[in-house]
Amino acid sequence: MADPASFDRFAEDYDRFVSLQPGEHAEWVAGLGLRGERALDAGCGSGHAAVRLAERFERVVGVDLSEPMIGIARRKRARPNVEYRVADVFEVEDRGFDLVYSHTMMHHLPDYRAGLEHLKSLVRPGGTVAVVDNVSDRYPTPPRAVYLVGVWLGFPRQIARHGWRDAWFEFRFWHSKPWLDHLASDRYLSRRQFRELYDDVFPGARYTDLGFALAMRWTCAG
Repeated sequence: MADPASFDRFAEDYDRFVSLQPGEHAEWVAGLGLRGERALDAGCGSGHAAVRLAERFERVVGVDLSEPMIGIARRKRARPNVEYRVADVFEVEDRGFDLVYSHTMMHHLPDYRAGLEHLKSLVRPGGTVAVVDNVSDRYPTPPRAVYLVGVWLGFPRQIARHGWRDAWFEFRFWHSKPWLDHLASDRYLSRRQFRELYDDVFPGARYTDLGFALAMRWTCAG
């Protein structure tokens, strides 16, 4: 039986879906204005954020467990200064990154705290760890109806934003069994749990509430 948490089954559709979410995967971290020699995008998917980071860093390493997603990244978002790797984040042994970034990946890890500690170990003194992850104050795993009601209510707005063709694709993607099964496999922290855990691992962290997620920024002491 296919792992419902895996993106392999719907990689192409997910890439198109992400392309219809303007800025969601990169705007916050790009807005931090960070620059440097090396950046890591942990859980890079099909490379949407990695190519933005490549505008500000001399070298970017994008890592994702999904081979189909990395295949899309290499095909559609190749850059001379970006290296895409198929690997578990815990397999990354490089050290000394100026930026270690992760977007909505952490809740997929079997050991959330261990994942944060590992990301922390990869950043250089004076560098930054920046993490965005989904949060849910009411449901650790929101029921499907929570997502689908929002999709139905927002459908006219999406038509106005994207046009009928892309809005209909997005609508159908939200209703697809692989995507709904994937969402049902997610387990989110509440905002309180998120802050407590991140404060423990990253003392002095700063937070931004993005609505669907919390974003955390922490600078490693020199």
